[in-house]
Amino acid sequence: MAVALREAGQQDREQLGRLIADYLFEFDGRTEPYPYFDSYWTDPDRTPFLVEADGEVAGLCLIRVRDGGWSIAEFSVIPARRRSGVGRAAVEELAERAAKAGAAHLEAKVHPDNGEALPFWLAAGFRVVDAPSVIITRRFLSAEPASREERGRLA
Repeated sequence: MAVALREAGQQDREQLGRLIADYLFEFDGRTEPYPYFDSYWTDPDRTPFLVEADGEVAGLCLIRVRDGGWSIAEFSVIPARRRSGVGRAAVEELAERAAKAGAAHLEAKVHPDNGEALPFWLAAGFRVVDAPSVIITRRFLSAEPASREERGRLA
């Protein structure tokens, strides 16, 4: 199975909007629009990705560059593709891109009510670094230190 991350363009907004709406509804029944959705096409520190498996959209990944790393704001694989390696492969590609861009780490926050998320992130090489009300996991990358400009750019 071929898994790839593809930066979502304007032509992908509607599809990504449906994916994020489905993800939020599945997670907590929320039907309100994702509050930062439009920012992913206007803020240079945010980038939307589609996760593709064998050429078909299988999920989403929203990234925000901050604190010297890439923060995974949202990550989801559609239910039909879960437990097949799609998510893990997408995280590996994301780690490669982040390291190449000079990010020191990937970070994923885990809501305590999302019981499936923490084992996934831990299996993908992340570790718990803080656990106030939301569990913060981080995967440190072996990238060489980069300039501030390079750390901010997405590869």
